[in-house]
Amino acid sequence: MAYPPHASAVVLGASMGGLLAARALSPHVARVTVVERDYLENGPTLRKGVPQAAHAHGLLASGYGVIDSYFPGLMDELHQCGAPHGDVVGDFLWFQYGRWKLRHDAGLRGIVVSRPCLESAIRRHVRALPNVTILDGTTAVRPIYDEALRRVRGLVVRGRERQVDETMTADLVVDASGRGSQAPAWLDSWGYERPDTALIRIDLGYATRMFERRPGDFFNSVGAVIAGTPPESTRYCAVLAAEGDRWVITLAGTLGDHPPTDMAGWLAFAATLPVADVYQLAVSAKPIGEPARYHFPANQRRLYEQMSRFPEGFVVFGDALCSFNPLYGQGMSTAAMEARALEQTVAIGLDRVGPRFFARAKKVVDTAWTIAAGEDLKYPEVEGPRPPGTGLINRYLERVHAIASVDPVVCSRFFNVLNLLEPAPALMSPSIAWRVLSRRKPASMGSPWGVKTR
Repeated sequence: MAYPPHASAVVLGASMGGLLAARALSPHVARVTVVERDYLENGPTLRKGVPQAAHAHGLLASGYGVIDSYFPGLMDELHQCGAPHGDVVGDFLWFQYGRWKLRHDAGLRGIVVSRPCLESAIRRHVRALPNVTILDGTTAVRPIYDEALRRVRGLVVRGRERQVDETMTADLVVDASGRGSQAPAWLDSWGYERPDTALIRIDLGYATRMFERRPGDFFNSVGAVIAGTPPESTRYCAVLAAEGDRWVITLAGTLGDHPPTDMAGWLAFAATLPVADVYQLAVSAKPIGEPARYHFPANQRRLYEQMSRFPEGFVVFGDALCSFNPLYGQGMSTAAMEARALEQTVAIGLDRVGPRFFARAKKVVDTAWTIAAGEDLKYPEVEGPRPPGTGLINRYLERVHAIASVDPVVCSRFFNVLNLLEPAPALMSPSIAWRVLSRRKPASMGSPWGVKTR
């Protein structure tokens, strides 16, 4: 069933997921309205609805590609505002499983930018779309469900100023309201089953500080991920060169091993990372602003694709569908790839839009979930099903990490998977497996300079 010329859509939430969903829908419906509870400023700002925005965020090459195609010129605008861009492997450093990954140009485009700056730039481009309206300062109360037709027909909204409920009709309602989505409760009230939910509890805590960035800092890179080796270590760090000549340094710990925010305690935590380079950067740079803290309890996946019945005119999207351990930087890129799946779904009609979208989104989510869950389940304290052969696979992946510190072919394939450009089994293809298993593991931990001298 094709959309009629006057078809409309409503999107709940104007965060990254909601904005990308609106862009995906815009070529296929006459009118898109994005409903956002927060008041939205014109420029980059922190806001209540995005509590993690002050911390380091990663945009994988897959997400970069989708966003770049959806908003031509946006990446150049960000670069002109001071956001560095470059190769995800050649310009960004990776220390994992006791070794630096081989630093070389892997052909994976990326940009390093703060979450508020990226989101505000995308919001500006979405606002410029002629058939998209962002209605901020407005609460989405509940979708309107037509029991006779078994479909969602719109949304009840309430403005924060008037505090009066109003009705918006729509042919499609997209719930991009985040991991706290009320969609399971709504479905229950309409007589549908709630989706099964997979939870992997990791009790992750963040503490972020910003520092002045000087030319040539940190091996002349644009950032790094420094990770301890599970299950012995629970500590991690992400360093990002953000716009405004800043370093955003986020320390993180799982299983309750959370970093403090006071400078002395924060630096002491940084000193326990497997390499001293982040600590040395922090003690030599000038601090900026106040620290920020964030807590993430669990990976959460709602299995809508397994539901036997689902209402017409309704879709659950982004973090409302699946939210991952943010250590792996998958959230924004997964939302971008889901936006592409949503566009492909609505391009051929409205009938059964939810189930058809969930089937497409599953292919996107599966790879990201496999990566995040696989890493988190290496801690014995983390509860969750461990498939048969997990120990053997983990030993193989440890060799992948080791060989990726010296072999550009293995390293590139690893980062293709990490960036959600290839499925996880691509690491076990015959050509890669031969290189991984036949080569002796390197004795040294490698170098953050690698073969890319600057």
